[in-house]
Amino acid sequence: MRSLGMSPTIAELKKYFKEKGGQLAFSDFLDVMHAHSKVEKLPTEVLAAFRANDPKKTGLISAKDLRHILLNWGEKLSVKEVDHIFHEANVGPNGQVRYEDFVKIACAPVPDYY
Repeated sequence: MRSLGMSPTIAELKKYFKEKGGQLAFSDFLDVMHAHSKVEKLPTEVLAAFRANDPKKTGLISAKDLRHILLNWGEKLSVKEVDHIFHEANVGPNGQVRYEDFVKIACAPVPDYY
């Protein structure tokens, strides 16, 4: 799914497999992809969350605040995962992050070899 541009969570993947009895035939996979494509609007949703918490409309968030959010909210990431994302997005530990650029990088499909 990731190689086709989707970003399902681990919980979503487990749900799909559970619904199909632990195995997916290709036709099942197509059904799952179709259903998931209707609900996934991740970049739009993430940008909306950033904008809602940006009262001055600067388009920026501090690296410290972003790290805190990624480590403690929603589907929490590990320190190693956050460090990897920051490295890929060229985010310094004390800098400001343009959240639109960050979302483009963070929501990009993950290569299968990770």
